[in-house]
Amino acid sequence: MNMKRQGLHNPAVLTAVASSPQGQKAIATTLENTSAGVNATVSIVKGVLKMGLFLGVGYFAYKKIFNGFSPLKENKRDRPSNISTGMAKNKAEAIYSAMYGVGNGFKSVKQNLMGVNPNGFVRIHNAFGLRKGINPLSKKMTLIEWFGDQFSQNELMELRFIIPNFF
Repeated sequence: MNMKRQGLHNPAVLTAVASSPQGQKAIATTLENTSAGVNATVSIVKGVLKMGLFLGVGYFAYKKIFNGFSPLKENKRDRPSNISTGMAKNKAEAIYSAMYGVGNGFKSVKQNLMGVNPNGFVRIHNAFGLRKGINPLSKKMTLIEWFGDQFSQNELMELRFIIPNFF
C-alpha cells in the first residue's frame, strides 16, 4: 500500500501554512513561549545556586563560631617543638585511647607527655583537636578540657610540672 503524506507532514502544505499570516503568528508565539521557558529555567537555576551559596556560607560561619576548633599557635619566642607533627598525632591518639572509657589513664598520659617541650605540647593539642567522650550526650572537648574533666587537682599539678602554663 502506497499512502501519500497528508496534512502538515506534506512539505508543500507546511510551506503554505507557514507563509500565511496565521502561520507566522503561530511560529512567533511558539518562539516566544520557548524563549520564556528557557529564561524561567535559567532564573530558577540562578536562584538555586544563590540559595546554595547562602546556605554554605551560613553553615561555615555557624561551624566556625559555635563548633569550631581553634588550634593553638606555637610560641616563636620559645624553643621550637621537639616532636614532629607525625609524632604529635601518635601521642594524641595514645592519650585519647588512655583517657577514653573506664578510668582516666593518667600514667599513660603522663608518660606520653614526658620530655615534650611547650611547643611540642601545642602540636599534640592541635593534633588532638575536638573529641567526644564515651557519653553520647557529652560535647566535644579539646585536650586541655579533657584533662580538666578527667584528672584530679593533684594529677593536674603533676602535669603542670611536666609542661607549665597550660592547665
